[in-house]
Amino acid sequence: MDAALHQHFNPREYYRQFLEEGVRPDGRAIHDRRNAQLERSVIGAAHGSASIRLGQSTAVAAVRAEVSEVASDLPTTGRIEVAVELPPLCSASFRDKQRALSWSSFLSSTFGDVLNNAHVFDPKQLQIQESELFWVLHVHIVCLNYDGNAFDLSMLGAVAALEDTMLPALLADSAAGLEQVPRLIEAPVGASALVAESRHVQLLSRPLPTTFAHLEGHWVLDPCAAEEQFGTVVSLCLVAGRWLVYHQGGAAHTESFVGELMPLARNQLQVLSALFDSATTATAPAG
Repeated sequence: MDAALHQHFNPREYYRQFLEEGVRPDGRAIHDRRNAQLERSVIGAAHGSASIRLGQSTAVAAVRAEVSEVASDLPTTGRIEVAVELPPLCSASFRDKQRALSWSSFLSSTFGDVLNNAHVFDPKQLQIQESELFWVLHVHIVCLNYDGNAFDLSMLGAVAALEDTMLPALLADSAAGLEQVPRLIEAPVGASALVAESRHVQLLSRPLPTTFAHLEGHWVLDPCAAEEQFGTVVSLCLVAGRWLVYHQGGAAHTESFVGELMPLARNQLQVLSALFDSATTATAPAG
């Protein structure tokens, strides 16, 4: 039988034959990641941005810094708000609006919790001097092409975009209130005193995600879309030395897989750190 037909009509047997040899249909070993590429400053109009590619999965993340006012119903001042978008054009599997909305909501909520973790981000850095104003960072992640592992793809893009973020300087203007100074342009001579100088956003620690899918008795690393269809997908995210576990589907019980996956995820820390260290900067950002 033709390989494509075999995979379509009997995918479990198709994968089982490969996994028995310690490889996957795309040529990777069981615990190999796909080729990854990370680039910063890809959107000139954003305060911070990054593009990320894992194999054929591609996403872009952008950060927009917005001045807001302290409100009595907010537990803190500055914060990070995250929105993940999985449009139908990135994958036929997201033409189901309910599925796309459910998955986007899960990722947005999860990443918001992780990035606002006190061990990851200090919101005090978003306070604008002693005023009642502060920055809110809106992180928008859009999947451009989807071939599996939205968790790692989106998280890595969000972290890279935040590390690329430069808060613009603010001028006091008696007529118009606070006015943003365009990035990389100094305040004109004789202008009102700066309320805040431009500065980079700082992360206290870098969340590092690792996702696995369970295939025919094997946990495979960085699953493609076809591998995710088998059911059980688990993401581990290292946050300030502690592993957070996110069970995305299937019927596995936490106690049965965490002990096995944690050492495998730990082995990926150096690889992921090297990805950030080797990230390039766009020479001609898009507007």
